[in-house]
Amino acid sequence: MRRIDVLLALVSAAAIAVATEVAAEPASRDSTAAAYALAAVLGGLLLFRRRHPVLVLVFSLVAVLGYNLTDFPSISPIWPLLVPLYTVTRAGQILIGTAVGAAALLVSTGWVLNAGVEPLRMLDGVLREAAMLALALVAGSALRTAELYRREAEARLAAEQAERARESARSVLAERIRIARELHDVTAHTVAVVGIQLNLARELVRRDPDAARDLLDSARGINVDAIDELRRAVHLLREPSPAASAPEPTSSPELRPSPDETQLGTLLGRAAEAGLTTTLHREGEARPLPPTVGLTVYRIAQESITNVLRHAHARSVTLTLRYAPDGVGLDVRDDGRGADAGVTAAGHGLTGMRERATGLGGRLHAGPLPDGGYAVRAWLPRTVDTPADAPAPADAAAPDVAAAPDVAGAVPARAGAVPARAEPGW
Repeated sequence: MRRIDVLLALVSAAAIAVATEVAAEPASRDSTAAAYALAAVLGGLLLFRRRHPVLVLVFSLVAVLGYNLTDFPSISPIWPLLVPLYTVTRAGQILIGTAVGAAALLVSTGWVLNAGVEPLRMLDGVLREAAMLALALVAGSALRTAELYRREAEARLAAEQAERARESARSVLAERIRIARELHDVTAHTVAVVGIQLNLARELVRRDPDAARDLLDSARGINVDAIDELRRAVHLLREPSPAASAPEPTSSPELRPSPDETQLGTLLGRAAEAGLTTTLHREGEARPLPPTVGLTVYRIAQESITNVLRHAHARSVTLTLRYAPDGVGLDVRDDGRGADAGVTAAGHGLTGMRERATGLGGRLHAGPLPDGGYAVRAWLPRTVDTPADAPAPADAAAPDVAAAPDVAGAVPARAGAVPARAEPGW
C-alpha cells in the first residue's frame, strides 16, 4: 500500500506540474516555480490520504484555490482533486466528498463566467468536470461497496465455519456421552450381577460344589457377554480405516445387534440367578420398536435392576412393559428399602436413565413407593422426534411413582422364570 501511495503521489505531482506550467493566460506571470510548488504540495498530501482522507481533500482544495488567487495562470479545481475525492468516498465519507466536489465545481464555473468565456464552451467545460467528479465519486463508492460485501462474506464464512466447528464439537461430546453411558450400563450391571453370584458361589463351594460351579459358569457367561458389548462400544471410538470395510465373521462382537426389549427376559433371568424373585409382564398389543427405543428400554431396565441388586436389599423385582399405539411404557418396581435405596442410587445411573428417556422425547420418574420399595417408570414415544412435552396416553404415561398403584395381576415367579403371560420368544 505504501508503495502504491508513493507512486500515485509522484504521478499526480508530475501531471499537475506539467498541466500548470503549460496553462497560459494573458497578463499572467511565469508559473514554472509555482507549478512545481503546487505539484509538490498536492503530491505530498496524497501520502496521507489513507489515514486522513478528509483533511487531505480540504487542504488540497485550499491549495488549488490559493494558487488560483495569485497572478499565475489558474487551473480547474476539479481534476487535481480527483484522487482525494475518490479516497474520501472510498473511506465512506460520501456526503463530504459530494459536498466538496460540488463546491469546487461551482467555484470553477464562477471563474469561467468571470473570465467571459463563451456559453457553449463554458457548458462543455462544466460537463466535462462534472463527469470527472461523478466518475471519482462513483468509483470510490463502488469499490467501497465491493469491499464491504467481501468483508461481510468473509465474516459470514468465518461464522459458518465456527458454527460447524461448534456443531462438530457438540456431536463429538454427545457421542462420547452416549458411549460413556453404554459403558456405565454394561459394566455396572455386570459387576453387580457377577459380584453377587461370586459371593453366593463362595458360600456354597463347600456345602454344594455343583451349585457353586453353576454360579461360576453363569458369572463367566455374563462376563463374556459384557466383554462383547464393551468391545462394540469401544469399537465406536476407533477411527475408520480401509481395513474396516473388509467383511468380518458374523460372530464379531461389532456385528451383533444391540440389546432391545426382546431380551428383558434374559436380563431378569440373570437377576434371578443372583437371588431375586423376578416377574415380567407385558400389557397391550406387542409391536416391534425402533432399534433406538428398544435399546433405551433395555438400558433403563438394566440400570434399574442393577440399582436393585446393589442398593435396595430387595427380595423381588417386577418389570412391566406396556405397549401403546404411539409408544411404550416401562415400570420397574422392587420391595426394598425405598427412599434410602433411591438416595443411594441417585448417581450417574439415574441421571443416565433420565437422559436416555428425554433424549428420545420421553420422560422418566423414579422414587419410593408409599408401601415401601422403589419404582422407576418411563414413557418413550415410538418416534424419536416426539417433543418431550407431548401428552402420553393415560394408561402409559409416567406419573409420579409415589402415587403409582401396584401392577394388577402380577404373579411372582420362581427365580429365573418368566410368567406364562409373556408372549412367545421371550
